[in-house]
Amino acid sequence: MKFSIEKNTLQNLLTEHHKVIPLRTTLPILSTAFFKVEKNILTIKTTDLEQTITSSTTIEEEQDGNVCIPMGKLHEIVSAMPNDKIKFSTNEDFLIELNNKQGAYKITGRSPEEFPEDSANKVLDKLKLKGQILYNIINNTAYAASKDDLKPALSGVYFNFKKDGIIAVATDGHRLVKNIIKETTNTDQSLIIPVKFLNIIKNIIDKKETVTIDIKENSLSTKQGNLIIETRVIKESYPDFNSVIPENNTMQANVNTSNLISCLKRVSIFSNRTTKQTILDFSEKGIVVSAQDPETSTSGKEHVDCEYNGDNITTSYNAKYLIDVLQHINTKEVNIYLSAPLSAATIQETDNSQEDETINLLMPLRLNN
Repeated sequence: MKFSIEKNTLQNLLTEHHKVIPLRTTLPILSTAFFKVEKNILTIKTTDLEQTITSSTTIEEEQDGNVCIPMGKLHEIVSAMPNDKIKFSTNEDFLIELNNKQGAYKITGRSPEEFPEDSANKVLDKLKLKGQILYNIINNTAYAASKDDLKPALSGVYFNFKKDGIIAVATDGHRLVKNIIKETTNTDQSLIIPVKFLNIIKNIIDKKETVTIDIKENSLSTKQGNLIIETRVIKESYPDFNSVIPENNTMQANVNTSNLISCLKRVSIFSNRTTKQTILDFSEKGIVVSAQDPETSTSGKEHVDCEYNGDNITTSYNAKYLIDVLQHINTKEVNIYLSAPLSAATIQETDNSQEDETINLLMPLRLNN
């Protein structure tokens, strides 16, 4: 196999492909990138068996062939090279040689026959979404999904596509986000899509274009520019999220979003490192935010102005989770709805539009006596 390619072109592709390379794996082939040259087209493929990225680009001075190249070493050396043309060549023992004006570099590759084969699933349905809408859904929900591998259903975002709209939900058991988008779709599907896939495509979505998603029996894929990104869908039952969203939170606090975030960041410095427990006292005078850590004999307290309607209430949250929710609020002020110290709070933007509504739910921590 022989070909030449501009350094910047290859580096940009490798940067995207590197996103699915597993940090640790018992299968060394998954730490490589599959390179295939055929008819002046270079195809690169990487996978972690859950997500697969495939790219193609035109190359020069080609000689057909394929090989698997270790991604760590390849990405590192290509990134360090100057902007110039790189010449690749391989021999029958899968030794890869890279040449440019500065020198020659050799990497030991692996047989392409070891690389996992493509899934043969047929496309069952096609879903078309505006790029801006898909980006907004991912941005509003993905952060709240679980990072616990023992809860596979919660490690993705649940999408319910209907003719008259979309509902997207993410939860890790401590917080929940329900995003309702009144956007017509051309399908009727319910899927749990892994967060890793969503975060990969989020950064390359063209917000001005329509994104086409091919839905298969056990997977789905989307094409972004010259990248085809495929993921397995999570075949699990998603929890009944509607039953946990309270409907009787009649106490309401209206507070400046950035002021509350800044306050929480300062006060939570004095909270327990593990629980990040931060206490919020709501009254007509405003919110008193406090935290203490008996182990280090430290404490912090601040007052934040707000408009509050309801009985005085003292509740407690993990400050990190609360800050995460507030940082995804896109309005200057935020509404916090409460009912009891140990009941979930709902947090919403002050001007949820008729086209897009986001409900954030946050579970409280039990107050220490």
